[in-house]
Amino acid sequence: MLSGQPRTDLLERVCDMTTAILPRGPDQQGAWADERLGLGMVRLAIVDTDVHTIPYSNEDGTVRLVYNGEVYNHLDIRRRLEQPHVYGSRSDTETIVHAYEELGIGMVNEFNGMYAFALADFDRRRLYLARDKVGEKPLYYAVADGCLYFASEIKAILRHVPPRCNAECLSYRAFEFCCDRDTLFEGVYSLLPGEYLEVPFDDISAMRHVRYWLVTDHLIDVPDDEEYVERELTELLEDAVRLRTGNSAYGFGCLVSGGVDSSLLACLARPDYLYSCTYDMGPSYDELSYAELLAEHLGKELIVVRPTPEQFEAFHEDIVYSLDLPCTWTSFNLFCLLDRVREDCKVTLTGEGLDELFGGYHRYLLLYHDEQIRQSEALGEYGYLIEKYYGAASDRYARLINRCEEPNDARVKDFVRRIIEPHFERMGDVVHGMGLVDFYTTMQVLLHMADRMNMAYSMENRSPFLDPRLVQFAFSMPARFKIRDGVTKYIIKRIARKFIPREIADRKDKRGFLAPLNVWFGWAQGGKYDRTAYRRKCFADWLRVFFSERPRQERRMPACRAAAPALT
Repeated sequence: MLSGQPRTDLLERVCDMTTAILPRGPDQQGAWADERLGLGMVRLAIVDTDVHTIPYSNEDGTVRLVYNGEVYNHLDIRRRLEQPHVYGSRSDTETIVHAYEELGIGMVNEFNGMYAFALADFDRRRLYLARDKVGEKPLYYAVADGCLYFASEIKAILRHVPPRCNAECLSYRAFEFCCDRDTLFEGVYSLLPGEYLEVPFDDISAMRHVRYWLVTDHLIDVPDDEEYVERELTELLEDAVRLRTGNSAYGFGCLVSGGVDSSLLACLARPDYLYSCTYDMGPSYDELSYAELLAEHLGKELIVVRPTPEQFEAFHEDIVYSLDLPCTWTSFNLFCLLDRVREDCKVTLTGEGLDELFGGYHRYLLLYHDEQIRQSEALGEYGYLIEKYYGAASDRYARLINRCEEPNDARVKDFVRRIIEPHFERMGDVVHGMGLVDFYTTMQVLLHMADRMNMAYSMENRSPFLDPRLVQFAFSMPARFKIRDGVTKYIIKRIARKFIPREIADRKDKRGFLAPLNVWFGWAQGGKYDRTAYRRKCFADWLRVFFSERPRQERRMPACRAAAPALT
């Protein structure tokens, strides 16, 4: 918190904010303040289980840091720092402090990890708020009454900034979730993936946003050689998993569905535990046979969770509270899975990213086949007619992914178009373009849910397939290795066959991570994939949880429930 209030007031406010997010770090809590700045953090000890003085600082106190996440290559960075530093721990956090002393805020370009931090430089009188390159860790801020508030979760900011609904949040209206700087809370903003905010201590209004990492600014030359692509990509996948499994003081579990992505991850990572979620409601909701096949292949017990309608009715408001924002996606499945996972481990691995990076979604086939027709030699003389018939690829994809209840709303259509067009133009290929759009939209809600649900249970989720090197490679390689002859994730499936059962690698019936809410509660007027009723319920729950007269502090995150009386 950046403010001109007395130190004692700053400290009290910061402590109040950290209490709101205590499940994110129940192992340690700390705060510090002077006459201008207050910093506080809670700590989940994953890499280094020793107790430290937090917030962290350098030797002379001119740099102070609060931090959430992991920098997986911190040992390599530590070895490369030129000046000797006194290290009091094995923590990656300490490496960040010393990296800043030598590299300045440009250090973020060297990081491979998931992180959000606030770093105060007292010599330069600057505060930096930074978020990781792909958006795995959240960071929000708000300016109210001359104060800058910032936190990993919005609920902490709402301790001192009264909530107001931003009904005009265009990303929510377009996509059913927030993936832009604006949120559904008026005046509360999100840092974007790969962005930092520089704020002068003495002039909050002079804050400056810097997008330090965008996929399209970091493309590399990748030869159009399938053998090379397969070899390099295999090595990147293996190293990304190695980085995220070799630096934890605890065992870890993999959440598997029986699909290619989670199966490949489990076979590369060799986890201590395997978990799956299923519903005994027929093939649309049950892929357990494939998950069991994977467990047999790995020689591991498969721990199976079967959520119930009663669990949804009991906890849907707790889920919304944990998420901060309504998400019409798979948060209920994940919530129930993690309730079981927390009995065994503190770290989970999940396979997010491969669909967006390597052309995995079946909807990509629609535009892919359109483009195959457009590019056929027989139609070479009819370009103007084809353009008239099909329209621009970016416009077609905009129509496909626009989920607004009023699809002809001009402002929403323009918003979606402004998101999509730059990605399509920069990539110059429809498959790359669709993936990059989804990377910065739908991927963000998946990461939002993974972070909030895990943190609600005081656990850490890691997504190896979102290693920035993999992201860079995926959007730099020839797109023909993503979809070929109607096969999505072509190159990934070639690689997967080296590691996973062939029956899984060759599946053509993979389904989304669905919960049968429409069936349970009679919401299926538009079919089992129609999210209209669920979207409205999520939004109504969100309004009730965050805007009702009931004190917000009465709500407890799951990690606190064991120590708290039942709510009535």
